[in-house]
Amino acid sequence: MKRSILLIVSFSAAFSVCAQPVLTSDINLSIGDTYRYDGYTEVTNIEPGPGGANLIWDFSDITGEMFIEGVAAICVDPATTPFADSAAVADANICTKNVDDIGPFQYFDNDNSSQNVIAMGFVAEAGSSFGTYTDIMTVCEFPFTYNDSFDDTWEFINFSINGGYYDMRDSSFTTVEADAYGTITTPLGVFPDALRVKTTTVDYSWMRFEAGGDWIPLGFSTDIEYKWYAPNIKTPVMYIIEKEDFPSYDVRYLVEYNFQVGIEEQSEVCLEIFPNPTTDRLNIKTNEVIYHISVFSLSGQLMDTVLMPTNPPHQHTVNLSNYPKGIYFIEVGFKDGSTLTERVIKH
Repeated sequence: MKRSILLIVSFSAAFSVCAQPVLTSDINLSIGDTYRYDGYTEVTNIEPGPGGANLIWDFSDITGEMFIEGVAAICVDPATTPFADSAAVADANICTKNVDDIGPFQYFDNDNSSQNVIAMGFVAEAGSSFGTYTDIMTVCEFPFTYNDSFDDTWEFINFSINGGYYDMRDSSFTTVEADAYGTITTPLGVFPDALRVKTTTVDYSWMRFEAGGDWIPLGFSTDIEYKWYAPNIKTPVMYIIEKEDFPSYDVRYLVEYNFQVGIEEQSEVCLEIFPNPTTDRLNIKTNEVIYHISVFSLSGQLMDTVLMPTNPPHQHTVNLSNYPKGIYFIEVGFKDGSTLTERVIKH
């Protein structure tokens, strides 16, 4: 059941523009929000990599066994959905579903401290079903930032509407941790100050094949899911799903959306980096004191760091003449610990 959720599940995020972005509940998904993911199965040419600070991930080129063109998802009022008469749905304040009304309907109960999945319906020509989280699944606790983590247990039971009986159960334990932040490049673009959330789920499953039949244990599996949240975007810009005993990954990346998230504390720092592209020298100019400038390669390797602070008018020149041609990331750090990052091209 968890894998089918991945196509449209999301939680809202608000970020301050800083070295350690923070997920908050200030702005949640709203009725009318839409978004869409594309993806690949059995991807072998990428790696999520270890956790850490100020990392750089380049997932601009993704290929896999099968390309999946996603269906747009939309956020709606739970009372307008096919499962509105359920007691569980009555407690939901937002539902995400595919715009064509086929597939999963996910019901959330979101508040200031957490976001929770409380029910899930599925509509298909071959048969519909509806399941409830008898022990709700907490997607995230707020606020949530680098090195934060929490554990959660959840129970799910699914009812086959066509069969007229409960046919599936799941009992799971999850660990959710914000294990990294940095700049991520996806097929959609480059996103600085992205927070990576890693969720490890140990899932025990049972199936029943007829009404009144015995529950058949299917054993347990362990899946790991990586999600990257970028400033001003409510849903993750990328998922990477690592399944137990599989040498490859399933990948989903955001390709379009119609919403933006506000920034709780807007940074008033103005940053200019020019010329870009450059052949040798790069000029950096801001309206605030610069405390450090770091140069990263496209693969995330730290090439150089210059420590200061600057004096007015807060300008500095970085010499890239000895660097190979390619793409680099320039990170500029300020007194309060915040950073701004820009991609530059060296010719």
